[in-house]
Amino acid sequence: MRRIGIILCVLALAVSAVAQAQDLKPVRDRQTRKYGYQAKNKSWVIEPRYDAAKRFIDGFAIVEVNGHEGLIDTSGDMILQPEYDKIGKFDDNGICELMRKEGKTKWYGAADQTGAIIVPVECTDIRIPKKGGYIAAERIADVEGFDTSSLWGIYDLQGRELFAPQFLSSPSFSDGSFIVKSAKTGLTGLVGQDGRQLIPCEYLSVARHGGGYYALATDFSRIHFSNSFYREETIRQTGAIKPYDPMGDPVRAAAWHSGCIGVRMHRNNIKLMERRDASSLAYCGELRVDWGRDRFLRLEPFEDPQQHEGAMLDPATGKYYTLKALLYEADGTRPQVVSQWGWLEGECGAGAVYHTDAGKEWILLEDLNSPDAPSFNLTLSGYRTISHDNVYNGLGIRSAEVERLADPHRFADRLKEICEGDNVGLTSYTAPTTDLRRARQARDLVRSPFFRYPYSIGEVVSCSVSKRGEDAEVTLYEDLVCKFDDQIEYPSYHMSGEEQIYWGPHNGRTVRMSLVPASGVSDCLVDDISGSNAKYAIALSLYEEDGSWLRTLAEIPYVDYVSDGVMVFERAGIAVLTPNASRYRHDSYGRSGHSRSGHGPVQRTVKIPLSRRLPHTLSALNEAAGSVPDHSFSGRRQWNY
Repeated sequence: MRRIGIILCVLALAVSAVAQAQDLKPVRDRQTRKYGYQAKNKSWVIEPRYDAAKRFIDGFAIVEVNGHEGLIDTSGDMILQPEYDKIGKFDDNGICELMRKEGKTKWYGAADQTGAIIVPVECTDIRIPKKGGYIAAERIADVEGFDTSSLWGIYDLQGRELFAPQFLSSPSFSDGSFIVKSAKTGLTGLVGQDGRQLIPCEYLSVARHGGGYYALATDFSRIHFSNSFYREETIRQTGAIKPYDPMGDPVRAAAWHSGCIGVRMHRNNIKLMERRDASSLAYCGELRVDWGRDRFLRLEPFEDPQQHEGAMLDPATGKYYTLKALLYEADGTRPQVVSQWGWLEGECGAGAVYHTDAGKEWILLEDLNSPDAPSFNLTLSGYRTISHDNVYNGLGIRSAEVERLADPHRFADRLKEICEGDNVGLTSYTAPTTDLRRARQARDLVRSPFFRYPYSIGEVVSCSVSKRGEDAEVTLYEDLVCKFDDQIEYPSYHMSGEEQIYWGPHNGRTVRMSLVPASGVSDCLVDDISGSNAKYAIALSLYEEDGSWLRTLAEIPYVDYVSDGVMVFERAGIAVLTPNASRYRHDSYGRSGHSRSGHGPVQRTVKIPLSRRLPHTLSALNEAAGSVPDHSFSGRRQWNY
């Protein structure tokens, strides 16, 4: 009973102090021009000695002395000395945020109601959640293998360090654990308040879900962990590959997609080459490796302690690098070494020349859809030798880029860029609808021959549309580059980008159009034929040479223009060329083999009157196809439903 009485007495005193503080008002003294606090009867309770003063809140008030803020209690005692540029309010846990400026730099910390400094005011940022019982602070710290950087650590409400600064972003706290992003790996994991690592920092994303956790791996497989952090299930994402691995090396990270480094090369854009005497003519033939089904090659830089021929020095570290050629499975696993060491010898208009460990030369054609020919002669026009005296010249990278990747934040961004760049378009591998009844209904609504024709390489291309006067000028490009916007639900992840479509080892893959129900889209094709007013979109899907479905390249709400056999999807930046649009198509599948950037050389510009923009109805689409007689499709490969 005595203990309860003491507690009640303390509470009464606290309530009395708060009540007293509410009666105190900051007042400026006319003579001294200083601020103090008066009671209701206008008597001075705290003498005027401050340059500025704020009202009491919960028994504390912020005062200003010589341009800096301090904190006093109702008796006028200084709880926090006036040496801060800003003092925040106390939260429910009795913690406040402190900020002090040094020039243009702001430093943050935290204190409690006794005036004790919990987190020193030497942090570049701080988070004090209202709930959770912890403080996250960003401080200057060292991470092995990287330069000094600002990293996040975790502290309890007494200021004890739970985790030293080692995270790239402020942790997310719930249910006694933190979702964190490691500065060492650049990836996400889960840690507990007791300092244990519950889920390794090896994932692109981690989220709590139901009775457990989902994690998204760098190969975009989805891992399910139980509530006790036991790994229960791994779900592979169709179409995903294991991406290029920087292995913590800034040179490898900087070289990804620099020229032909780290790029997936297929059997028809990498050939064995033999030069013809001293001329610029070269003979190109098949590279004798087991290509299997959709295997691909990558050239990747590795450290070379043995300094093989062509080894490239990194002047900054004194390390030597060589270029290995690795053959990967279609999903990016189980690499086989095809060339243990080598270097880029030169480049020409068609691509780059790689010198292998066996003394052979390969031509790496820039066009991944080069015509599939067993052998051919190639003129090495504009050939220049590549210097490989150092790693920057030999790989086509800049020393400044490598130096930037010594920062853990930039390195993490590059890792994410690599994972997404190698896997953009993941959701396009979602299988098409298995609702045969709805699919049949959609097919019956479309009488256009456009939908019965399988389009080949050079017949589905990228385009851009510009308005000139009364015409739309449609510029057709050589390649098909599709934009993808991927939404992954569990764990939540979003990425967008574009990808050049690979038409297969023999360029025999095809694209076909079909109608798919459009849900949640207001502006799309409307069924005005059967009277249902149902809404549809047009799906462009890629099929293997044997007719099996591979992936959906785009779902487009409507067709913008149809003219001279050219069907334009302006929003997607895609044009489809029907057989009677032959004057807009290249011969030999339209492949030139010349060096280029972006979409490649322009094929042709089509002018279409703006007045011919199609209404967004199925009848308008069928009517537009009336200018394309069915017999123009009859001599071509037909699709069998």
